[in-house]
Amino acid sequence: MANNWSQFMQNPKGIALKKFMVQAMGDKANPYDDLITRLGTSIVTDTDLKIFGEMVNDLLSIGYNKAVDDYRQQLNKLGIEVSLIVPQR
Repeated sequence: MANNWSQFMQNPKGIALKKFMVQAMGDKANPYDDLITRLGTSIVTDTDLKIFGEMVNDLLSIGYNKAVDDYRQQLNKLGIEVSLIVPQR
């Protein structure tokens, strides 16, 4: 634990990464704590952290869009037409 704390103090981006992941995943981040800690040692610049956040956001968007498409296909098979308008960023 003391070793992890000293690593965090040497790289504050690790703390930001951990906070970001907990905000994104909630309690589901707990099993990945060790991995998040190790990733934090690799993310050393603001740009690294920003790019990682964008990657996670894109991954979540892809998963969301796939789920919506899957539900749309299932509803279409039942004769229910669904349309979803996604705002452009």
